[in-house]
Amino acid sequence: MNERHPDVGKTVRVDHIPPVTPRDRMLVEWVAQAKVGDALPAPWSYARSPLESVVRTLAILGVIERPAPGADWAAVAREASAAAQGWLERHPADADADADADKGAGAAPG
Repeated sequence: MNERHPDVGKTVRVDHIPPVTPRDRMLVEWVAQAKVGDALPAPWSYARSPLESVVRTLAILGVIERPAPGADWAAVAREASAAAQGWLERHPADADADADADKGAGAAPG
């Protein structure tokens, strides 16, 4: 056994979707409600390529598929808005709060 790296040799899932943070959920909610011309929320608005940063985050969360190279960004944005609305319906906020509460249920008082 490798003591420095105990996971060596174990199967790794490459399709794993990371847990949704409150900041990520806020972005999905913003995308679902955004209108043309709305300013992007921070911290995405500070990125060198804000729209690409938002699209990357949505793809990582599984809200949208990664767009093809050379894709029309306006079309990507429209599709992202509809996809975000669907994602929010499948992932209600109460379920996220319950999952967070379950994680902390066994934790020692701080």
